[in-house]
Amino acid sequence: MPINIYDAQPPQRKSINYRPDIDGLRALALIAVVINHFNKSILPSGYLGVDIFFVISGFVITSSLLNKPQQSFRKGLLNFYARRIKRLVPALAICVIITSVLTCLFDPFPGISLQTGLTALLGASNLYLFSQSTDYFAPNTELNTFTQTWSLGVEEQFYILFPLLLGSAGLWQNNTSATRRTHRRLLLIIFVISGISLLGFLALHNNQPAAVYFLMPFRFWEIGFGCILAIINLHLTNKFKHSSHLHGALILLTFVVLIVTFFAPEKLAEQATVLTVFATCVLIAFAARGNFVYRLLTHPISIWIGMISYSLYLWHWSILSLSNLTVGIHAWTVPFQVMAMVGMAIISYYAIEKPLRFAN
Repeated sequence: MPINIYDAQPPQRKSINYRPDIDGLRALALIAVVINHFNKSILPSGYLGVDIFFVISGFVITSSLLNKPQQSFRKGLLNFYARRIKRLVPALAICVIITSVLTCLFDPFPGISLQTGLTALLGASNLYLFSQSTDYFAPNTELNTFTQTWSLGVEEQFYILFPLLLGSAGLWQNNTSATRRTHRRLLLIIFVISGISLLGFLALHNNQPAAVYFLMPFRFWEIGFGCILAIINLHLTNKFKHSSHLHGALILLTFVVLIVTFFAPEKLAEQATVLTVFATCVLIAFAARGNFVYRLLTHPISIWIGMISYSLYLWHWSILSLSNLTVGIHAWTVPFQVMAMVGMAIISYYAIEKPLRFAN
């Protein structure tokens, strides 16, 4: 069946809770990351696209849970992990297997890459990279074909903690329904932990850059802000979110600020990270049909890139690293490398990720 990007919204997504603009934000984040990894001098802080992914992840997961009928803690926990496993593991496993074989063929010293790939399957590659005192911006990381999986480790470790927070807030209780009190309790818990996480991030950013980059406790606040936004968003009226003409100007300004942060020099990484997270929250909170930014984010091409963004994120780095081990990265190779990334992402999404993600 031919792939039509102008019919980018799959049937399973046609629900009242689907936000096409969020897929557009995923596309923006992914494009920024890929450009940065091709050439850091073009977009020095394009890696901040990963921070956008963290906020989106927190928002989407929490929104999904709050909009579901209440269930027991055991059933809620099993459903939560089943959905996360189906979403992340199959595409990751195939990427790790294929890339590992190619790494062994082209890398005379594949040990670190293979160990990173193995720990990625266990949701711990960020811990392994931190234990190796890896500098994410150092040239040697370009030869590790699984460096990109550190962010999956952060998310998966957050998923271990998150259900415990839901349970402590009373969200999963037998024969009960979530109330405003339950939501307020969950909001307070996540707000406190996110505040502590943010303070730790700011306090240690300059002295322990590897720790704040790779470790989940110092990234919790980014996912947590998405969770907080989802809870608040549930109780805001559409009139408040979309009625003011000021919102259009606010969204446009925020979008410009977000783009500008991608060009921030490395010495401003701390400020740029905080600005990126807050800008992403504003764009999610006040997205309104009709304005320029919304139309841009919901263009069929933007939505389609957002849909395949997970598979594309996995494969873009593997292909770049394998290129560094073989032909290198030059102006003449870029079109072929982009085609390889997109091609592998399409196969991964349509043959693996999508069928298993929506399977019973």
